[in-house]
Amino acid sequence: MTNTIITNKRPTSAELLELTGVRELSSLAFIGLSKNAGKTSSLNHLLMACMNEGFERPLALTSIGRDGEESDVVTQTEKPRIYAPAGSLLLTATGSLQRSDALLDILELSGIYTAFGEIALCRVLISGYVELAGPSMAQELKLCEALLRRTAPDALYLIDGALSRRSPAGGGLSEAAVLAFNAGHSGRISELLHSCRHALRLLTLPAVDLDLQRKLASALGENQEDLRALALGKNESFRPLRLHTLLGGDELRDFVDSSDRGLMLRGALTDRSATALLKARRARSFRLIAEDGTRIFLSPAKLRELETAGIELNVLCPLRLLWLAFNPRLDDGSPLSSTEILPRLQAELPLPVFDLGPALMV
Repeated sequence: MTNTIITNKRPTSAELLELTGVRELSSLAFIGLSKNAGKTSSLNHLLMACMNEGFERPLALTSIGRDGEESDVVTQTEKPRIYAPAGSLLLTATGSLQRSDALLDILELSGIYTAFGEIALCRVLISGYVELAGPSMAQELKLCEALLRRTAPDALYLIDGALSRRSPAGGGLSEAAVLAFNAGHSGRISELLHSCRHALRLLTLPAVDLDLQRKLASALGENQEDLRALALGKNESFRPLRLHTLLGGDELRDFVDSSDRGLMLRGALTDRSATALLKARRARSFRLIAEDGTRIFLSPAKLRELETAGIELNVLCPLRLLWLAFNPRLDDGSPLSSTEILPRLQAELPLPVFDLGPALMV
């Protein structure tokens, strides 16, 4: 079913909050299909909507890696900064505090260290722009939320991505997500629609049934950094593959047995690991399970190969996408007009799509 909203009108603050359902959410992630997709601008728009509408719950902000800096550390181009309202909470590295012009009060140190220092829980005393330098690992993101909940149990936890990482919404780390994307390398509508449909299909793959979810979660457990895969054998048994690194070649091909009914893969599912699995001696009916849709980086051609071979794709943690933010710029930053592009996207993609424009914070 496709979205029937065909309009260039930008949603009001009230409409944006209603569309996002923030009053029922405890956590929300902003993810992107590429670098400079518009994640931070989308976050700023939601923050501005919360301020305009008098959102009553505390807001809490963090980032996977570094975000909110004035210029991109890779391209040196200007980036949107993150505006934190008074009363909100931040989970950010101590090294980023001096680059923020909001007045902050450090409430607690986390014991989690990054390249920019230890992650601190801070309260914003006077509104202003901030730089976020958060944790880089999923487990650390969970620990940050646990720290936050002790201070503000009812906070809306907002997670901003960094570079092209999509992982902040993955692994059940947030209840829902907003997906941002730009016009790609050419700006051709047909190419853009093709890439968006493919991305949405991977990101919203169906979850395994609840019973298998529980069993897999129990088998994966905690503190098993060397656990790369679980083979689903007969009689509901699991067989672990333990390696320091998984390159996706011979290890996977040799690990799978002809009697296995499926494989749960930790980390990224790439064309290379899919090719190895296609070469493995596996049962005719076979299920390939990723942690979540943000960990899947398959090309359309490789996805077709898997389907042709009868391999069913599922995820352990399903991703709930709420709406799409379109940034009418090419990958190189060149601006485009969304007048023609946006109505096509809205008519042919299955979720609401908006060009929110620049977030003009105070």
